[in-house]
Amino acid sequence: MFSPIPESRRLAVRYAGFGALAGICFSLLAWLAVETGGGVPWLIFLFSLPVAGAMGAFFLGEEKDRARAEAALLEQDFEKTTQLVQTAITGEDWSVELHGDGLPTCWQVKDCRATDCPVHGEHSVRCWLLSGTYCGGEVQGRFAQKIGDCSDCEVFRAATSGGPGQRFGELFNALLWVTGEKQQQLEAVDRELENNSFELEKQQEEARRAAELDAVTGLMNYRHFRQHLEKELTTARRFGRPLSLLLVELERFREVNERFGFDKGDEVLRVFADLLRREAREQDHLARYSGEKFAVLMVGADGGAALAFAESLVRSLLEVAEATAVSSDFLVTSIGIADVPDCAVDPASLVSAADTALIFAGRKDGDHVAYFCDIPEMELEGGDLTRLGSRLNGAGLETLSALARAVDAADQYGTAGEELSRLAASMARELEMDREQARALEIATMLHDIGKIGVPGSVLRKTGKLLPEELSLVKQHPRIGQRILEEAEQIKELVAAILYHHERWDGKGYPERLKGEEIPLMARIVGIFDAYRAMCSDRPYR
Repeated sequence: MFSPIPESRRLAVRYAGFGALAGICFSLLAWLAVETGGGVPWLIFLFSLPVAGAMGAFFLGEEKDRARAEAALLEQDFEKTTQLVQTAITGEDWSVELHGDGLPTCWQVKDCRATDCPVHGEHSVRCWLLSGTYCGGEVQGRFAQKIGDCSDCEVFRAATSGGPGQRFGELFNALLWVTGEKQQQLEAVDRELENNSFELEKQQEEARRAAELDAVTGLMNYRHFRQHLEKELTTARRFGRPLSLLLVELERFREVNERFGFDKGDEVLRVFADLLRREAREQDHLARYSGEKFAVLMVGADGGAALAFAESLVRSLLEVAEATAVSSDFLVTSIGIADVPDCAVDPASLVSAADTALIFAGRKDGDHVAYFCDIPEMELEGGDLTRLGSRLNGAGLETLSALARAVDAADQYGTAGEELSRLAASMARELEMDREQARALEIATMLHDIGKIGVPGSVLRKTGKLLPEELSLVKQHPRIGQRILEEAEQIKELVAAILYHHERWDGKGYPERLKGEEIPLMARIVGIFDAYRAMCSDRPYR
């Protein structure tokens, strides 16, 4: 089979035919010119024209053939470039190359044998893409900073001497290589930022933990514990489940510091904190509440469960003595317990109730553990009443009411205080009191005998006639109630009703022998209920 004739060849034949025809025409003209006496020069001139036309046609065909071939190569390069760009972008692979491995590199052009050069043996990395030359000593960097000088480079000229397509390919390869280098730099910066961010987050977490934890024991500090207390109490109220708070005080801790030194004191605190961690349940929250006071918040545990935990904790104290070589005589604890909903319904009241129980725990024989609702069974000492008033300063009405109920239960004195409160509500309606006044009367009636917490139970429950000094103790309970409640901000206006409810219209009452309208109205009404209560009792001092 014959090979097809290229377009340029066909054009050459066509133009040669036109030249031959032109030559014949011009030959005839030349003959006529001779016959007519035109002369030889005209003949030569006319004969050369068809020859020049034929040669021009041939070379024109060759040039067009070369232009078409280059255009076809450029079209192929364009298509391949498009594919390579798509591959590079979608695959983030910047190592693609427009031309093959046949292009010379520096180590080939220079016949270099320095195999430790980073570009030796490589075809996709050119020496002009480096900021310096290895041949001069060492590579001065990886990124091209003198790209404008590449045209002066012998290796660059050798690699781009194959025409515009090859030059375009090398520039394209250089662009992708530089892009790849940039991406590597960005990834390195990204990794560094990520590492720095991780370190920063780690430092922030450490700072946060340092702000939330006690430095000596590693338990939560007071501020962080109060946040947990508020959250857990809200949850307990929402779902109707119990929550108990224990305040644990190392009573003689200051003596430990004074006798054994602060380092030994810190050791005692750490070992005691470890004991708490071991004894507590996973869901419980532990904190160092103050210098020698710890807090345990028992989620889902009522007062009974909290008492059992406290008693177990007291029995384990011997381990702290053994581990620290401190006599158990110095490791005496008092534990005050209060719970939700029996003792309080808000954080401040729960803390106040547990703190109040802590006072009584210190006066209790044996394990020094006191539950808030049981404290009227315990005896107070001189300064305890002042401390009690201070502890109840932040107590809510629910806590004060719980204390009053506990006093009533311990007193066993006729009609219960809650029943008197209901009678007070009826009295308020009869007197056409507004809502605020009616509520105040109910509270005052409920709390009026709270001062009996300062009267020994043996005196309150005595069945025989009271001795003069015993009767004197009983008559002190209005003033004790005043001392306890005068710092309770929310009921300050009711203190007078509690203080004067034993005054009499004829002036023969106590504690100040007021008479008639000198006695506050609220105290007079409460006095009526107290008299009714006494009539229902068989107490000798009724």
